[in-house]
Amino acid sequence: MEEANLHGLYLMVDLAVIALPFLLSFDKKVAFFKEWKYFLPVNLAVGAFFIAWDVWFTKAGVWAFNPDYLLGPTCFGLPIEECLFFFCIPYASVFTYFALRAYVKRNPLQNADSTLNIAGIIVCFLLVLNFSGRWYVAITSFLTFFSLLWVMQKFKRWSADLWLALLVLLFPQILSNGILTGLDFWNYPLLHSDASIILDQIVWYHPGHNTGWRIFSMPVDDIIYGYLLIGMHVAGIEALKERESRKQRLG
Repeated sequence: MEEANLHGLYLMVDLAVIALPFLLSFDKKVAFFKEWKYFLPVNLAVGAFFIAWDVWFTKAGVWAFNPDYLLGPTCFGLPIEECLFFFCIPYASVFTYFALRAYVKRNPLQNADSTLNIAGIIVCFLLVLNFSGRWYVAITSFLTFFSLLWVMQKFKRWSADLWLALLVLLFPQILSNGILTGLDFWNYPLLHSDASIILDQIVWYHPGHNTGWRIFSMPVDDIIYGYLLIGMHVAGIEALKERESRKQRLG
């Protein structure tokens, strides 16, 4: 990439991710703006957890940020763009979850969610077993393992909807995360493991703390991380809505 003033690139990625979902939040059929009262408190709680995790991993050198693509201001030692990431990505993802529920009459994964959950549990278990010394993949897989068990026991009624949303979001995730990690469609095969050095990264991952497997430039580990991040938001929102519905029935 030619030298240029790209200090706002990470911010541009954040804004690009949220722009269309925000505008479509007022679509009459989806009416996602009505879910804001659930999304915002859940996002504050879940976001605080992931920001604390991010601060720890950044200090430990699990990942780092390229100042060439940042505006400069920080919060808790993280670039302000990274903190915004934990609002913009969940907002766009949860919007997608509700939009699909509004527009897809019959979820094609309706009878496959149990299989997907069990497959996810097995994959996470094997990743923890084989990469126990690599913090990012091990901790992410460990937490996702238990979140999948929890979803199967407590929230199976919307599990298929979550999987459908994650499947639809897979390409946008590869694209946005790819830009952050040095996306180059022309020089990277679909899958490869030799990714310890990538040019023009906004976010740099230490190769000793992930699997090393990538889709273009995005670490495959980010797919598991994405399930955890979005799954926690959806679980929190659905729990709040259920509690409110129960109060209305009783009151």
